[in-house]
Order: sequence, then C-alpha cells, then structure tokens
Amino acid sequence: MNVIAFNGSPRKKWNTATLLGYAPEVAASHGAENDLVHLWDRDSRD
Repeated sequence: MNVIAFNGSPRKKWNTATLLGYAPEVAASHGAENDLVHLWDRDSRD
C-alpha cells in the first residue's frame, strides 16, 4: 500500500502539515510506503 499526503498550505511546519504528518506515520507503522508532498514547493510546470 502507498500513502501520499498533500499539503497545499505554504506553512510547512504549522497545523495542516503537522496533522498530515500523522497519516504517513501510522501507515508506515503498518508497513505502507508513504510520502508527504508540499505543493507550495512544486513548480507549476512539473
């Protein structure tokens, strides 16, 4: 199983990112691969 969390907030260390950080942690504890993507860092041409 793969879990990808998307953070659309420009604040990487605030509430939204903190809450989104728990989902991949829980998934990883069950053996899932995971990633947290900060959309603010993405180039619109990617």
